[in-house]
Parts: sequence; C-alpha cells; structure tokens
Amino acid sequence: MLERKELRRIEIPACTLPVVAEADVVIAGGGTAGFIAAVAAARTGAKTILIERYGYLGGSLTGTYTTNPSALGDSEGNRIIGGIGWEFIERMEKVEAAIVDRQKWSAQIFPEATKAVALEMVAEAGVELYLHTWISQVLMEDWIIKGVVIESKSGREVIEGKTFVDATGDADIAFMAGAPTEKLSPDELWQTSVDLVISNVDSAKVMRWAYENSQLTGIKSLPDDIDSPGIHPMFTLRMSNIRDDKASENIKGAHVGPMPTVKLMIHRSISRVQGSVEIDGTDVRSLTYAEIEARKKAIEHLEYLKKNIPGYENAIVVGETHLGVRETRRIIGDYKIIIDDLRKSSRFHDVVALNCRALDRHLKGEIFEYFPLKGNHDIPLRALTPYGVQNLLVAGRCISSDHESNASLRGAATCMATGHAAGAGAAFAAKNTGMIREMNVRELQGVLREQKAILMAD
Repeated sequence: MLERKELRRIEIPACTLPVVAEADVVIAGGGTAGFIAAVAAARTGAKTILIERYGYLGGSLTGTYTTNPSALGDSEGNRIIGGIGWEFIERMEKVEAAIVDRQKWSAQIFPEATKAVALEMVAEAGVELYLHTWISQVLMEDWIIKGVVIESKSGREVIEGKTFVDATGDADIAFMAGAPTEKLSPDELWQTSVDLVISNVDSAKVMRWAYENSQLTGIKSLPDDIDSPGIHPMFTLRMSNIRDDKASENIKGAHVGPMPTVKLMIHRSISRVQGSVEIDGTDVRSLTYAEIEARKKAIEHLEYLKKNIPGYENAIVVGETHLGVRETRRIIGDYKIIIDDLRKSSRFHDVVALNCRALDRHLKGEIFEYFPLKGNHDIPLRALTPYGVQNLLVAGRCISSDHESNASLRGAATCMATGHAAGAGAAFAAKNTGMIREMNVRELQGVLREQKAILMAD
C-alpha cells in the first residue's frame, strides 16, 4: 500500500459559487441510513434535499450486494425495527424482492430491487434528489453549518440548509465541520472487502457436500427444498480459516479468503465470494489499492472454492460490487456507546432506536468472527449528536461508539433505524431553532412513535 508523503502546495484563487438550492434539512449520503433519513425528514414536514455520490440509493443493500439487512428482531423473538425501515422491508416483499421470516424477524432481499424501491419511497415523500454529487466543503458560522459545497458534472455549487444529517458512513460532514472524530490504524479497523457475484453454482451439490462433511461445516441438516428451483433463504457455510492460529493445520478444508466460506444467495445458483484487506477507507490511495488487492483475493477465494467445494466447478463471475468499507471515522458524540451497553442491554432516557445485531468482526488476515448478542439495547439521541456542531445529526455506521460495539451497530437494519431517528430529528429541530440540543426529546420520541418506530421491544 502506498505511503502518503508531504507534497508541495499551491494557492487556489478565491471564488464565488451559485446557491442552487435551499432546504430545511440537507442529508449527505443516500445509503442504508441516508435514504431512510430523507423519507423521515420529508414526512415530518421538512423541505428535504438528499445528496448521493452514486447514481442510485441504498448503499450496502445495493452496491456491496448485501442480501441480509440483519437483526430486525432480538434474541427473544421481538421485532425491534419498525417505522420507515420496516416499511421498506414490507415494500420489498410486496414486489417479490424479499423473503421475510416473521418468526425470527429476519429478511433476505434482492439488492438490485432495493434501488427501485428506495427511489420510489424518496420520490413519493417529495425529497429533492442530487445523484452523482459529492460534498467537498462545509460552510460554517459559529459551530453552525450554513451550507455545503457540492461538486458534480455541473461544477461547484452551494446548497444551504437549516439542519443537516451526515449519513456518509465516514462522518465526512462532521469531520469537515470540525467535530472531533475517532479512527483507528488500518491494522485495527474492520477489513474492507470486494465481493464478486458468482453464477452457475450447483447449490444442491454444495449443500449435500456440506452435510456429508458436517465435521468441517457444522451443517447438521439440509433444507427440505434442496432440489427445488427458484428463490430460497440464504445458505451459509462457515469453515476454519487457514490464517487462523486456532485452526489446526491438519484440518482438511481450511481455506483462503474470509469466512463465511460459502454464501449461496436467495437465488441459490448465485453466490457471493469475498476478498478483504485492511486499509484506511478515508484515503483515496488506500481505496485504490483495496479495489485492486481485494479483488485479487476474491478471485483467489473463488479458485479455492472451484477446486475444493463440489458444486462450484463451473462457477463464473457475473458481477463485482464496489468496495465495501465497514469502518473508518466514528464521531465523538455527546454519548459514546460502548460494548458493555450492548452486553448489558443498556437503557437511556433519550432512546431513538434499538439494536441487537451480533458482533460481526472482520479482522486482519481475513479472519471472521461472529458473536450473537442477547436481548436488545437502546441507542440514545446523544450518540447521533457530534460534539460541538449545533445543527447536525449523524446516522449509520459512524455514530458515536467504541470499536467493538461498531461491529454490531454498523448493520443495515440498525442503520435504517438511526437514519429514521436522524431524519425525523433534523426535521423536528428545523421547525424550531434548528439547534439539535434545544429539541424536546420526548416530543421527538412521540413523532418517531407516530411514524411507527419501535423504541421499546414488546
């Protein structure tokens, strides 16, 4: 990976930029948290603008081919994700693009359909949308954001707002606004991945092999519909990783690549094959390196599967996702969620969302670890409020938390819940002074409940 070095600098002449739009709420990032936030803000009565760097919405539920939003319910069988996030799941189900299990409160979705459903929800809410657009600068006055500089094929322009939501995943807006953030070294951050979408997999053959080799795979039974074509829930194999010191060198089947070894998607002839590297996801040179190196590792992973797992012999690559970044900056907020909050099911007076997703740890050396959680815990509004900045809320994986709890909080279902809270909160604040900390939290909680958000499990 390339090292950054001190570069000579030049001065850019001052310029004047056109103000092309104004809104009550401006949302940066149209991913899993951002498009939900935009719908929430608009439905709460705010004129809302959503800015997204790609040509579609949905984030990790689209671009990185994530088919499992995960943790819609807790270990006790309670649904904990409601509101606009749950509406999205049901709308996906209605267009036959999701399999929803209302016993386990889980879902499997088709990523490409997410783009259409997310866009439909945003359009219906009356959100003004800017696709193919980056935010390059934040315009500040006394710790209040006045506007953002956007860059696109149309040049540099300004959008002004009363309140703002940072749903960039990397806390870009908070960082540019001067709010304190935390970021670990690349070796400590959760790994970044490229996923290949693989077709022509003989899923029945794969599953039978998994059952016959249960000492390696842990598969004790097979689905009843193993030979039936069509759409089915995801089938996942986890095997010992060859780079894991805990794995015996004598275990036949230890593999290259991250765990899980095999993911058969909801159309079981389709598989997802991953390659991962550790990088700083806020550095463009590191991102470039990762696109190249992680793809190389994904291809190595596929070659292993073709040689070692029956059913993959004729598999071919039909698509590649953009880089999936799990962790970069996290804001330092008015409250920092810590791992003990997850383990002890902590409760807060200013709860705006719930979470129970398992700890999903992608470690250096392509090691994957998975630890389920019991019950559920509150996410307080203070964890969405970056220290210092007065009219900004943050949603998604960069909310205020420690590194360990981030392994849980970054899940898509939880991002939808914090997106809903941030969007409604920003709109609620914009109706008054615009200052987040001057909001009546109980009144905001009332708004969220009216929009069917779940703030307490049954």
